[in-house]
Amino acid sequence: MSASQSNLSDPKYGYDLVVAVTQASINATMEQFLAGLTAPVVICCYVYDANNDLVPIDYATLKANAKGSDPFTVPPTANPNTDQDLINLTAANFAGAFMAQLGLPNVPLANIPALATLGNGTNAPVLFNLLCAQFQITGFEYGPRGSVTWINQSQPNDGTGSPWYFSANVSLNNGPINPSTATPVVQSRYQQLVDTLGPGAFSIQQLFLDLDTAILQSTPTIVGIQVGWPVWNLITTVFLGAYFTQLKQNGQPVLGYSVQIGNPIPSTLQLGALSFECCALQDNGQPIVNPTPAQQDAATFNYLGTTSTTPPTPVMFPWNWVELADVWNFSGVQAIRRDVFFNFFAGLLNQDVGPLCQDTTVSLTHSGDTYYISYYSTGDPNPSTFQAISPIGPPGPDGFTDLLTLSFSHNSSDDSEAADHMSSIYGNFNFALNGTVSAMNNQIRILITAAAYMEFNHHELGINYNDLAGANYYDKTLTVIYTLGVGQNGNLVVTQTNSIADNSAPWNFTPGGILGLFGLEDDLQTGMNQVITNLSSYLDSAFAAYVNEVTDEINGYQGWVFPGASSFLFKNVSFSVGQDLITELTYADPSLMAQMADRFEARMK
Repeated sequence: MSASQSNLSDPKYGYDLVVAVTQASINATMEQFLAGLTAPVVICCYVYDANNDLVPIDYATLKANAKGSDPFTVPPTANPNTDQDLINLTAANFAGAFMAQLGLPNVPLANIPALATLGNGTNAPVLFNLLCAQFQITGFEYGPRGSVTWINQSQPNDGTGSPWYFSANVSLNNGPINPSTATPVVQSRYQQLVDTLGPGAFSIQQLFLDLDTAILQSTPTIVGIQVGWPVWNLITTVFLGAYFTQLKQNGQPVLGYSVQIGNPIPSTLQLGALSFECCALQDNGQPIVNPTPAQQDAATFNYLGTTSTTPPTPVMFPWNWVELADVWNFSGVQAIRRDVFFNFFAGLLNQDVGPLCQDTTVSLTHSGDTYYISYYSTGDPNPSTFQAISPIGPPGPDGFTDLLTLSFSHNSSDDSEAADHMSSIYGNFNFALNGTVSAMNNQIRILITAAAYMEFNHHELGINYNDLAGANYYDKTLTVIYTLGVGQNGNLVVTQTNSIADNSAPWNFTPGGILGLFGLEDDLQTGMNQVITNLSSYLDSAFAAYVNEVTDEINGYQGWVFPGASSFLFKNVSFSVGQDLITELTYADPSLMAQMADRFEARMK
């Protein structure tokens, strides 16, 4: 099953919005970020103090204490017993040092591992590989009987070999944090959210990956460095903390580039909380065990959003958000829960539905043997509105599923009898407005039927005359089809077509009896005919205005769905089987999509 099976309105889910981004797209953005990154070179040096404890020391201070000797320039073949630089470093109590710079190493692209490998679970498990453009480790290895070995090794940087990298299994769904206790970068990013979306847009939580926290909570391993180096055992205990402490003074956590929400346009769907999960590619509802590289690329990192301020509890989905064959076509999928979208849509419709609801009135009175007859209609002060259908039924024969319904009616009748009791009159004037909003594929259909029923008869000399036979003298159905599409700039747009079906009964006023014989009902016929003519004109005009105003409102709301990251554009849009609004997402940068396609094609071979 694919995203077309999305049904976020199922009570077991607590999400108003889901954004599922493929592993392929995450790695593409991270690789692009690292390739173009001008990251600072971080140098950390350590010496032994008087208690033989390891303590950091400033790089320049170390060299000054070592009479100018630089640990990074001493050849790996130098002899600690005879090389003057190493003798100087020993006298300065030097233990070890590293020099590192975040980025892509100069090795074949095929040798670079996936930066993020998504697992499967509600704790959002990720195998993260941290790469460096350059990485050098130096230090003394002390052996038995006072023997000392000098080590100066660097990551391959000549276009050959395999990179060194840190590898750690981390869980990213760590729940809420207090930004006042978070790292300065997370605090800064949270403030950006508040400034961009308003203070109520997001609750206090870990919206972005605080990378150093995630890795430091795990036990990273190093890939590529010779096993058993005491120098490495030394460096591994201090590297990550020291590196990120300095790195964060210059920017955001690395993964923030891929998963952060950019500068979004204003949205009517304001999220209050997020949770995360990872979903492996499924086959018949079960995660694929030992996936191929291509199947692994189709795994998704899922943002689970809610308008509530309580982070939702992650629940795994029984469908794939992105199918294997579509990995290179788009970057991910955004789904908006049916009720969230259509309640919003109903709000747009209901702004203009009021004038269509008419209160009809019949007033029949007499003075002596003279009758006073009045038929008229006015707008209802409390009009009905479109409401969600729950539970929704199956699709109709035409494939559309009804999601919203509107029902309004107003009936009026009256009668009067002449003072001599020789005649009486009776009249009805009823109005009904019924509507449905339905969805299928990428279309929304609105059906609105307005019907005005009129009737008039009189009793004369013991005989009943049906002067105006009861019928719907106005009975028209407005059909509007909104087709959702994507504009040239990747924004959601709608186009509309509309038609009106006229089922109105022909005017059928046939006066009878003495009143009719002498033409005493002519004025009545003219007056009643004018009433229905005026009502018809008003409703026809209201129908036309309704279509235009609603269309303008929809297209004027570029925030009618949560806009997601600014780096994403919408590609295709449709409604799922559960009538969630599904939009495929693609990166605005075409080079990223090309890179994903190349990687996917290579993995499929």
